[in-house]
Amino acid sequence: MFKQYLEDLLAWVLKVLRPLIYLPNVTPLKELFSSEIFPWAFVYSLRRKLTLPIGYVIFLVYMLVSAAFILNQGVRLLVPARALFALLNATLVFFVIIKVDDHEFGSLKKVFTWVFGINVVVSLVQYFGMFPSFLTPIMRMFIDRFTDEPHGSGRGVAALFAEPSYASLSIHYYFAYFMFQYKVNQRSLLGYGAILAMIVFDLFIIRSITGLVMIFVYFISLQRWKYIWRGAILLLVLSLVVIYLANQATEKPRAIEFMYDFIYNQEYQDPMPFLLNESGFRVISVWAAYAYGLVNPLGSGIGGWGTASLEAMDQIGVPATEIGFFASYSGGEFDGVRPTSFVADLFLEMGWVGFVLFILAFAKYMFSKSLFNDVSSRPVLIMFFFNLFVMGTIGDPLPFIFLALAYREHFPTTAKPNLS
Repeated sequence: MFKQYLEDLLAWVLKVLRPLIYLPNVTPLKELFSSEIFPWAFVYSLRRKLTLPIGYVIFLVYMLVSAAFILNQGVRLLVPARALFALLNATLVFFVIIKVDDHEFGSLKKVFTWVFGINVVVSLVQYFGMFPSFLTPIMRMFIDRFTDEPHGSGRGVAALFAEPSYASLSIHYYFAYFMFQYKVNQRSLLGYGAILAMIVFDLFIIRSITGLVMIFVYFISLQRWKYIWRGAILLLVLSLVVIYLANQATEKPRAIEFMYDFIYNQEYQDPMPFLLNESGFRVISVWAAYAYGLVNPLGSGIGGWGTASLEAMDQIGVPATEIGFFASYSGGEFDGVRPTSFVADLFLEMGWVGFVLFILAFAKYMFSKSLFNDVSSRPVLIMFFFNLFVMGTIGDPLPFIFLALAYREHFPTTAKPNLS
């Protein structure tokens, strides 16, 4: 009887966790947790019969050794522990999803559809100012910086995420996997309509520069490589039309304003200063982390990103005063930041050795020719690579979750007995 009770409790916990793994910015008791990403995915991954491939086990051991190295330097336990759990939260769930049984996988897909729909509805309610204001303080207990209206200054809404950039990144994964899951032909009338709706939603409702980049990545991923130039030309023409129409508005969406400055103000002639300034700390932190990891094979140690990022950015040679983020928020001095790219963070904290071990652990799944050749799953794979190497959020499990869902959908024979 007690065993049955535990099994029922576990089934209930898994049922609660399924929607939450798609909402990493939902944080219970937010005042007690300073991190914007709660480890729902890590908790969901804790299974009694969980088995991991040897490549990931080696990568995991290396992470533990790297974190222990920092402890020997007198750092408080919480610092490397949080840094380590961020990496685990992002990656461990991948190996759970590709092995769950058909019943749980079906439940994950069904829940995902509801989460996607609810986010779209909440976004529209926020955009039109119809969100009940009395619920806003309650929502802020669980979602950092939650607003019941657009964020302002050209920024849009964030739905059930902390800010528009998080929402935009996630919405594109939602959309790409939704199209794959329901087998929508992107080159059909329905497909073109859905893609256009996604672009309009992102540019005018969410209004994030991150979304502009993700639109470009998604759009290019749909093209056959020998015809990619046609897709690039079409996207450029579409961008010019959108900029012209949006320019008639009193307040341009932030993403549109970025495109306007880049094209019409000819910032493309010398793009690096423009990108460094407009990207906050993203471009400089990622660039510096890669450079640091190449000359430090073992990195700084997991948890050592604060001091290491300062050293790395100083070595790049770009003054902090030339980067708007540091000029505004830290008096023109570099501040310790964790790079906004998973692989860049590996280079910073674990060196190129950690990067090589990560690739060995995930190579079978990341470099799947079959997954790439399928035009429906390719956008998920390409976005995964982009977030992995260029721009994302450390600890965010969504890129790994949706790659696992796409892989599991594409290779249904990989299903294993239930791991719970």
